[in-house]
Amino acid sequence: MKILNTTVQKSLLAVSVTLLMSSAFAGQVNPEIEQLRQEIKELRAMLQTNMEAQKRVEQAAPVVTQAPQPIQQTLTKSGAEFNLYGYIRADASYQIKGASSMYNNISGVPLENTPEESAQKDQLHSTVYVTRFGLNFKTPTAVGDVGGKLEMDFFGAATRDQFRIRHAYLTFDKWLIGQTWSTFIAPEYYPETIDAGTFVGSALLRSPLVRYSDNLTANTSFAVSVEDPKYTAATDPDNKMRLPALVGRLNHKFANGSMLSGRSFVAEKRTNNDSEWAWGVGLGGKYQITPDTLLKADYYHVKGDGRFLLWSNSGYAIDDQNNMYSNEFDTVSLGITHQFTPQIRSTLGYGYMKAKDDNRFAELQRTNATQNKQLWQGWVNALYNPYKPITLGIEYVYGERETFDNRNGIDNRFNMIASYDF
Repeated sequence: MKILNTTVQKSLLAVSVTLLMSSAFAGQVNPEIEQLRQEIKELRAMLQTNMEAQKRVEQAAPVVTQAPQPIQQTLTKSGAEFNLYGYIRADASYQIKGASSMYNNISGVPLENTPEESAQKDQLHSTVYVTRFGLNFKTPTAVGDVGGKLEMDFFGAATRDQFRIRHAYLTFDKWLIGQTWSTFIAPEYYPETIDAGTFVGSALLRSPLVRYSDNLTANTSFAVSVEDPKYTAATDPDNKMRLPALVGRLNHKFANGSMLSGRSFVAEKRTNNDSEWAWGVGLGGKYQITPDTLLKADYYHVKGDGRFLLWSNSGYAIDDQNNMYSNEFDTVSLGITHQFTPQIRSTLGYGYMKAKDDNRFAELQRTNATQNKQLWQGWVNALYNPYKPITLGIEYVYGERETFDNRNGIDNRFNMIASYDF
């Protein structure tokens, strides 16, 4: 089409020149000039038609865009894919009355009318130690992917201000080996809280373990594990661990999105002079009441262990003859979360622990101010996400503890956070 237009344009030019040259002899060749003029008009009309047709073809031609470049996976030196995640978090707490620590310590709040109670009230705390970062890894192999996770924060040691490893494990097929959440606990069923230490009825135990998990049906799965709960002198006095804990879990998902989980464990507790078997069961779940309202609940009954669950007593007491006597208790947590807008949500929660107070353990711990007959806490919070990676929140909590000899302590405070997820 372009070649044709060029040819026509050249013809017009030649004819125009001829016409100009011939104009000097207009009186002699008038009929020929008129004929040339008519031919020029016809050629101009033909050229205009061709140019319009070419323009329509060019407009109808598809626009060819450059194909986007594939996203490059970030690889380690050995070829493993990995991604970085985490958050930067600032916390503040105003302690009206209660423990001197930054986060929850309901089982150790000062007893009423003691010097500690007066010294530890009306205090402001702040920290960034809950800031967290982690890496997820995946390496394709001929027999399937090998995965891994490494997650860390600065919330370690008794002072809660030391670097620590939260999760460090590898996965292959249905196996997990390393340190992660104990199979016995279910953080996904605890009511949401701002407090990084969580409240009564919850657990945050991460154990070195070997776990096998599989599906029984499309909606039902199970997991079994052997775990080292890392017993401490506070939870298990004079402990001489010989065998790991054996833990099992069964999960079921319902058609409406609700979930239910049952867990159990058994573990040998042993000192140089005596031994007993500890055991526990747990049942929890979540129920989507409406698209914007979620109910969570979790219950435990435990005998002989103080390590799996937070804010419980020692697993056992030792008498003058070095005999072991187990603690036995129940805990429950319950909470409801409502999403008011896409940016604002709120949770109302409650947690309770009740230890058996008519056994030998309670008798031996009657005057021990660190052991409690019962604990409870209630809290309400509001969280705001002005933008996707930003979370701002405030929370009020009130709780009480009661020792075996009926002395009381109070926890009364406000918590605040500002967090940036990446």
